[in-house]
Amino acid sequence: VVVTHASLANLLAGHATDHIAPALRRTGRDRLRVAHSASFAFDASWDPLLWMVHGHELHLLDDAGYRDPAAFAAYVAAERVDYVDATPSYVEALLAEGLLDAGRHHPAMVVVGGETVPEPLWRRLAATEGLTPLNLYGPTETTVDAYYWVPGTPEATGGDAPAVGRPVRGSRAYVLDNSLRPTPPGVTGELYIAGACLARGYLGRPDLTAERFTADPFGALHGEPGAAMYRTGDLVRRRADHTLEFLGRADD
Repeated sequence: VVVTHASLANLLAGHATDHIAPALRRTGRDRLRVAHSASFAFDASWDPLLWMVHGHELHLLDDAGYRDPAAFAAYVAAERVDYVDATPSYVEALLAEGLLDAGRHHPAMVVVGGETVPEPLWRRLAATEGLTPLNLYGPTETTVDAYYWVPGTPEATGGDAPAVGRPVRGSRAYVLDNSLRPTPPGVTGELYIAGACLARGYLGRPDLTAERFTADPFGALHGEPGAAMYRTGDLVRRRADHTLEFLGRADD
């Protein structure tokens, strides 16, 4: 996947505004400790690196420290780590090892992604005092992250949903039917992503690029005539508050 420096800079600016600055306000500190626990071959490894670019303290965990949930949870407590990023299933393993136990240090932000987040897990994270959960979604073709969810208030969610979501900075999320027409709220469609987050395509694979990166019929409405959009293959629907709900894969 060919990702441009401009798309990565857009991601950095979006995280700075939407996640890093609010975390500093919540904690009242100007420097946080960030755990880096993902393989550098994984695109999500960029997320904690963005915090380092902003001047925060990056803690690189080795394979042994990451693969052992007990060792990871103990490291977070001992080093007073503020930011943890992992899959939902691994976060559940960390919780079983005491990550959020009373009487010990726990992170100020837990980022989950790569899998569907079970509602009980999200509710537990959101209910923990002093902790803000963040759910990031995005294929590599949209420069790591294209959409995110944060805890919602009862007023925002109507009391029936645990999170509110929105596209990352400079990105657009379309829910379209088979004729590329927007679906009404509550109606299932396929998710397409457009905007500054988009990669250029697949290196040396013009056929696959043409299949997955198609013309954006709404680009001119956003000042981008001739722009492309990425077909994710994910089936979603919009709630009444426009938050996306994921329902599965179009190719399942």
